[in-house]
Amino acid sequence: MPAAILRCGHIVALAALGLAGAAPSARAGCNWADVVKADEARASTVRAGAPRTYFVEDDPNKGCPGPSPACRGRAYLTDGDAVLTSRSAGGFTCAGFTSAKGVLTTGWLPTGALAALPETAVAPADLVGHWIGQDADLTIAPGAGDALAVKGEASWGRSDARRGGEGPFHIGAVAGTARPENGVLAFTMGEDKTLPYAAGDPDDCRIRLWRRGPYLVVRDNNACGGANVSFTGLYARRSAAPPPR
Repeated sequence: MPAAILRCGHIVALAALGLAGAAPSARAGCNWADVVKADEARASTVRAGAPRTYFVEDDPNKGCPGPSPACRGRAYLTDGDAVLTSRSAGGFTCAGFTSAKGVLTTGWLPTGALAALPETAVAPADLVGHWIGQDADLTIAPGAGDALAVKGEASWGRSDARRGGEGPFHIGAVAGTARPENGVLAFTMGEDKTLPYAAGDPDDCRIRLWRRGPYLVVRDNNACGGANVSFTGLYARRSAAPPPR
């Protein structure tokens, strides 16, 4: 994946927003949930020859998204950077970019500046590695046969700038071993063993993980930790190999 070119600006701090409780607005807006939770989300790259492609704000009071300079955010990407894209409207596409440190930026990008990446088959090895998301960390390691072992931690409130990096904050953890099906790794955390995704009690932690371009997309059922803790998000791979234990 090309180096992150996130400079500054419209950063969506999922922990500060309350990841578990956020939801897309009634209008056709663009926020983290519109990208990460969209089934139609696909990976794209910024086209070559675009030295700076700025994120455009999602502010209907200013007529944004739109071509006005007032709509242009401060964060930008350069050619070759990968994004996850969902809906398009009025010449703009809702997109999310995750930096190497797992910081997610979402907003509208000019549709003409993007090129869709081809969808390819995902092998179990494509999921293996150390992945970093917003306030979350996941390790996927080879298991027996085609099985993969997942282990991770997430928090809520730790990175909230208003708290100065101090509590109170909530934490969560996930662990399980399962075989990917059609490129998707999904399971439920049972009391003492990994269960199929549809098994277990409603309050058990359920999680699904899959690749989109260079990213790992993760969704859980908001039952994998303390209040507001969630692994749902867009992850950048820090290393193709799991870190040493």
